[in-house]
Amino acid sequence: MPNEFSMKLYEIMKKTTIPGVLVTALLMSTTSARAQTPAAPQPDPSSANYQATGEQDKTYTFPGTDEKIAYHIYVPTKWTKTTKLPLVILTHGANQPPTAPFQRPMANPTLAKTAEERGYIVAAVTGYHANATGVGGWNVPYPMVQVPRAPRGQGGGAPAGAPGAAPGGATAAAPDGARAAAPAGAGRGRGPAAPPATEEDFKRAEQDVLYVRELMLKEYNADPNRVYLMGNSSGGSAVWNIGAKYPELWTAISPSAAPLEDANFPYEKLKPLPVLVVHGDMDTTMVFDASKTMVDHAKAKGIDVTWLPVIGGQHVDAWAQPEIMKQEFDFFDAHKTKVKAGPARRSGGSRKGTAQSRSGIHSRGSK
Repeated sequence: MPNEFSMKLYEIMKKTTIPGVLVTALLMSTTSARAQTPAAPQPDPSSANYQATGEQDKTYTFPGTDEKIAYHIYVPTKWTKTTKLPLVILTHGANQPPTAPFQRPMANPTLAKTAEERGYIVAAVTGYHANATGVGGWNVPYPMVQVPRAPRGQGGGAPAGAPGAAPGGATAAAPDGARAAAPAGAGRGRGPAAPPATEEDFKRAEQDVLYVRELMLKEYNADPNRVYLMGNSSGGSAVWNIGAKYPELWTAISPSAAPLEDANFPYEKLKPLPVLVVHGDMDTTMVFDASKTMVDHAKAKGIDVTWLPVIGGQHVDAWAQPEIMKQEFDFFDAHKTKVKAGPARRSGGSRKGTAQSRSGIHSRGSK
């Protein structure tokens, strides 16, 4: 059966003087190129935990390689094969495993518990290789706005949002805030350091997010009209970027602790997407005020964006505090249908979100 591309070429051939032999050559080269493209991964019905519920580890073989890539999921116990539940895809902070979002905050993890209570399927990705997910990783072309650090031996850096906390600061050394490439000598006392990530690694980190989305939709019959993307720190930068690149794939997105240098960020591509931006004001890794700046810039571009500052929230887990997690899932519940691109809509989210932007949400956070 001819594909859509070949049919279009046939129509062009009928309407123009392009020689038939040239059209044939084009069709053959296109078919050959497509034949060389690895097929997308598919769920494995023979897997021991195929369509299982609860919290579990899963893997798939990354196309074009023999590498098994891990992802970590939670499926509510009420799920059945005929149930269409909403799906949340999560991207973790720098160099973390896919289990990391399920361990925040460390004292009382909230993600799996919330997924069960609210009836959401959640899946956290690896990002292909952990070393492709640091700051500057995940295939994100926009630098993150980090809190500057004083040179070693000269004391700590400025707190988040403080004067002098400008874009382009030195490397932040806090958890979830390491750069993508490991520094020389990394791994001392902990085995050999991972090799620096390559451009292909970064592209595959992004592709991993898309693959896991499709795997979960197919294996668990998730609702394709209710698919959300959220992530913290470098994973939050991936949320901004992937949301703008593939807005048709998501119902809403929520980046946290992930401010970008946004002079060239394509906010206009987010017009179909409601956005919830979360950031703790005690973050000493990423600049809190820079997230608010992104919110202001997004509103100016007509984006439906809500600002959720977390008073007392820290870098790693402000987003996962129980009262914040509840509001994130409230936000998802408030957006149950994908919005088609069209004229600019009212920005700023709900009145509740506006109130939050004035007063903030208090959180103890955890170190």
